[in-house]
Amino acid sequence: MQILLVTEPGVDGVFRHVEALASFLMERGHRIHLAYSDVRGSDRLKQLVAKVSAAGGKTMNLAVSNAPGPGDVTALLKMRRLVREARPDVIHAHSSKAGALARALFMLGVRQPVFYTPHAYYGLSGKGGMKSRVFNAVETVLGRIGTTINLSEGERAFARDSLKIPQGRLRLIANPVDCLRFRPADAQKRQEIRAALGVPADVILLGSVGRLAFQKDPLTLYHAFAKACQQRSDLWLYHLGEGELSAECAALADQLGIRSCIVRQTYLSEPLSFYQALDGMILTSRYEGLSFAVLEALACDLPVILSEVPGNNGFTKMGLSHCWSAGKEDVDGFAEVIGQWAQDCALGRVSNHRQIAETRFSQEACFGAIVREYEQKVGL
Repeated sequence: MQILLVTEPGVDGVFRHVEALASFLMERGHRIHLAYSDVRGSDRLKQLVAKVSAAGGKTMNLAVSNAPGPGDVTALLKMRRLVREARPDVIHAHSSKAGALARALFMLGVRQPVFYTPHAYYGLSGKGGMKSRVFNAVETVLGRIGTTINLSEGERAFARDSLKIPQGRLRLIANPVDCLRFRPADAQKRQEIRAALGVPADVILLGSVGRLAFQKDPLTLYHAFAKACQQRSDLWLYHLGEGELSAECAALADQLGIRSCIVRQTYLSEPLSFYQALDGMILTSRYEGLSFAVLEALACDLPVILSEVPGNNGFTKMGLSHCWSAGKEDVDGFAEVIGQWAQDCALGRVSNHRQIAETRFSQEACFGAIVREYEQKVGL
């Protein structure tokens, strides 16, 4: 098959999904074309564009951001031109901006089957106001075009019950994780990574990764971490990511007196070393699709602390041996479970996290299911 992948972000979890899906498809003999934006780009996006081009696929820079703007019309026309040139069998868009553009192609006469993976609807945030109403209305209208692939039961329930997207247009296929790439480090390797970061050998290192934005709620993370540090002086935090709340997080760390025990990095081209340095991973998100960060943490056999929100709730009900949770925006609740996790670290209990990642979230199972959806639409 010839498959056009469309993505707006070129960094973080959405892009890692697209990057892995493109590689999976190409390794199985499919020709990939790529429409992308370098507004939120990375070195790995450049590598993917080069890889697709080298394999004979067509690429196009849409040069759009995740917010609506006048450049969207130009991007839509560029995408129509790319479709005419590449003649893909299917189009698969990822994230709200790419999904809107790809499904709007139908209004311009494009009739190839369209798939859309939201990677967490904006409406899952629970925020009211005009922005949420507009985003929900757009998703409701465009949800009648093509097939939507939801990553979690919570996301699918929102699509069905709140957005009123017909059940027949919804598919539930989880994110996968590459367990060959993401795996625990041995004790020596782990200590080498931590030493390079300046982390003392005798501390317990909690990690969090994600865009510093409303969805990921890093401010609750900092408040909860500071409160947990009042009970334990051996806690450190490794925080990876950047975003519109970066400056506010830095100021809050100073205000709370925790700057000295936070390791901050904005970006890693290869995030494996991040997970291999940790004793546990925390995600305080207000909503999720199905977090790549959690899956990668599980593959590295890490304990996890999660917010009780759509997209995370499936993990908390999965029978994970080392999983703690707290309510959305619950500073006291997160501080308490951080303490529980820290106490558990000394017990040396056997984890089942990597086993669950291998059996339930393999690329063959998850991406294979996507390929079968493509084939059904194409008639193979």
